[in-house]
Amino acid sequence: MEIASLIKGARRAAGLTQSQLANRAGTTQPAVAAYESGARTPTVTTLERLLDAGEHDLDIHARPRVRRGAASLEQLAPAVAQELAKGRERDALRLLFGFADDFRGSSRAGRIALLREEPPTTGDARFDAALAGVAEFFAREGAITAPRWVDKPNRFIEPWWFASSRPAFDAYTLAHTPAVFARHGVFIAREVFDRA
Repeated sequence: MEIASLIKGARRAAGLTQSQLANRAGTTQPAVAAYESGARTPTVTTLERLLDAGEHDLDIHARPRVRRGAASLEQLAPAVAQELAKGRERDALRLLFGFADDFRGSSRAGRIALLREEPPTTGDARFDAALAGVAEFFAREGAITAPRWVDKPNRFIEPWWFASSRPAFDAYTLAHTPAVFARHGVFIAREVFDRA
């Protein structure tokens, strides 16, 4: 919402005129009119004072910049679980592969936020280990510290899981799996994350 609309909305909700709001906020009616029209932009301190005079509180939230529509691994895990519950393992894998675009399209702070929180279990130990591999892979790519949750015992799988459904590709996958995935017992060729 625009600042001008915030001020006008707060004033109207409080049943005040511009003059009454100005009087309560310690400013002038022309200043309030200028703020409400967008001709002037108040400082954060002035905005807080105007909203307080209009019986509203100001809350400011800062969020790391992430790619539009990006899902963190914590948010991605339930979607993976849904695909698995429907018997759509390939679609669940595509969700993991698609994370590359979200990660690479985000700011450094956004990248950290996308990896930070531990994803809930997907109900499939292979995918729980794969999520840890994804976190480590992209943490390394982004030159950021991997989150601690990747080292939890439930983030490793034995026997090894080759994500390719064709055993003929196992040798290729074995040779082209990043070490961070192999560490978790998950074998996925690197190029599935090289879409961008």
